[in-house]
Amino acid sequence: MPKKAAKEKKTMESCEEVGKELAEGEPCSLEQPHADVSANAEQVINMENPSTKDLMLAITSFKQDFNTKIDGVLTEIRIVQTDVKDCSGRIMEAEMRISTAEDEIQTLKETIEKLENKTKNLNNKVEDLEGRSRRNNLRVLGIPEKVEGNDTCSFMEKWIADTLKITPPVLERAHRTTASQSSTTYPRTIIIKCLNYKDRENILKAARIQKEVMYQNNKIRFLPDLPTEVYKRQRSYDGVRKRLRELGLDKHRVIYPARLLLTNDDRTVVFNTPTDVNKYIKELETVTEED
Repeated sequence: MPKKAAKEKKTMESCEEVGKELAEGEPCSLEQPHADVSANAEQVINMENPSTKDLMLAITSFKQDFNTKIDGVLTEIRIVQTDVKDCSGRIMEAEMRISTAEDEIQTLKETIEKLENKTKNLNNKVEDLEGRSRRNNLRVLGIPEKVEGNDTCSFMEKWIADTLKITPPVLERAHRTTASQSSTTYPRTIIIKCLNYKDRENILKAARIQKEVMYQNNKIRFLPDLPTEVYKRQRSYDGVRKRLRELGLDKHRVIYPARLLLTNDDRTVVFNTPTDVNKYIKELETVTEED
């Protein structure tokens, strides 16, 4: 008989014996293996003629390995669950903080907007007060250095009366601005403060009538003494005023604080910004092209 057939016959006989034991009610041993059973228990098993005990040892070893691995997986799952729970708690806390921060930011925005409006109003009031405190002041440009001597008020009172042919104004004070300049630079501006507002207006009116005021071959200019911001806004009209003069519209002037008054065809128009003047000029140019 060939060896293969003999081997199969022997295996079948072993299985029949196991079946008989089970049929006769003899319990199979399910006891746990001793501590000296290693993870490589399959090496102890007779792979050619496995007995019931060998099968049970293999199953028990497999079960132990499986339980060990499952326990490790379960431990890792518990750790992940703990981390997820911790992250969920942190996310909820972060969302609450973000929500609180958004509410606070909205409140701060409203507060800042109110403060900005209040600051703007206060700046306008301060600018207005500064402008009113300078209403009697004039800036005189072009007077050579040191010609006024030690008494600037007396010099300016006499010179203004003689040059502009008006009643001598009463000046409360007069002085030059900034530090001393060299003789090669433009003379420092003289600021005069009239005791009476009418004297200031009379000086400006007389200077406009005379058109060109000279002192020792120097051209003299009389300008209102304005706050810096107001002066800058008024100077922003220089470009559009030049364009108006090119169009032959000479009847215009800047009025306080920074508006342009224009008279055209016996109609007076007031502009609040240079942009408004530009729009008006474009309309005039469009009408001129159509004609």
